[in-house]
Parts: sequence; structure tokens; C-alpha cells
Amino acid sequence: MDTEKKYFVIEQHKWSYPKDHFQYRIMKDKSFNLADATKVLMAYEQLNDNEDIIFHLQPVDLMMSTPLVLTKEVA
Repeated sequence: MDTEKKYFVIEQHKWSYPKDHFQYRIMKDKSFNLADATKVLMAYEQLNDNEDIIFHLQPVDLMMSTPLVLTKEVA
């Protein structure tokens, strides 16, 4: 199993009407290693001209990708 930490590139869009709230979405719908995630993040930031949109790196918790196996003891 690959033990290298993975990251999502997250877009944060700020909406200011009627009050401040935020919308988030995962860009490209896939995870990257740190070097590739940083490159993708920098590319999005260079192309972005909207001050209400910013980008973040979010570590992926690999435990979330392991499915829960139900056994008689668990059920």
C-alpha cells in the first residue's frame, strides 16, 4: 500500500449576500502527492482573478478509504 500522504486541492468561494458564507469543492475530484498538489494549487492561484475564491490543500485521511467490514461480532 502506498504510504505517501495525499492531498485534495479545495476551492473556497466566499459569498457575501445577505451575510458571509462559504462554498467548498474538491478540484479535479482526485488526490495528489504533496509535490503535484502544490503544482496544481499554484496553477489555480495563477489563473484566478476573483478575490472571493481562494484555494487550499487538504490532507486526505487514508482511514476513510478503508471500507468497514461487517462481521457477526459487529452486527
